[in-house]
Amino acid sequence: MAVVRKALLACLALLLTCGALTALRVATRRAMTRTEHIDMFELMLDVSPFPEEWERCVGPAQQPEHLRPERHASEFWFVGFCPRGFDGFEQGIDGAEHDIYRYGDTLAAATMFYVSFSRDDFSNRYTVSPWSLPEGWSYESDTADQFRFACAEIEPFELGRVVTKCRAVAQYAGFISSFSTTLEPEYMTLEELERVLAAIDDRMATYLGKDTP
Repeated sequence: MAVVRKALLACLALLLTCGALTALRVATRRAMTRTEHIDMFELMLDVSPFPEEWERCVGPAQQPEHLRPERHASEFWFVGFCPRGFDGFEQGIDGAEHDIYRYGDTLAAATMFYVSFSRDDFSNRYTVSPWSLPEGWSYESDTADQFRFACAEIEPFELGRVVTKCRAVAQYAGFISSFSTTLEPEYMTLEELERVLAAIDDRMATYLGKDTP
């Protein structure tokens, strides 16, 4: 009788394991199916959430296919924004940039976020202060699967001027979004930056079919 009970328990455990694996495969397949049809161009920010005097100054553009894949992504797009008449590049102020990376599935994107984006994007040899949350900041993405935001003071290219740079990286299913900007009163405030990050969340939620909070 004990032998029969053990055999039944072993069969039950095997069935549960097979069911879990099947569910995982189905979930992964659904995630891949949901993201494969999405046009990357549609995921890129436009200028609407930026301060009134800002404009798009680069892109949106896709990395040419003949180049080595950017951060192991299957597809990479970027777009740049800057205030009208912007001439701050010589001072190390580089406006704002939004990058989107597509990966094969949710697991691949989640792994890259953990091993690369959440670490490498918050390291810069020109920093003169640690990456941290600015005083008064409270925005946290409820749409992203993973999210990190921080700012640091940077002295770019040893030009003698210290500027504040902020960066937000987020994983949404099989995609990773990276947004960076100079945070200066004459360019962008914290409130304006929060509006831009909320626009990224809204756009990703719309095209991934997620419910917004």
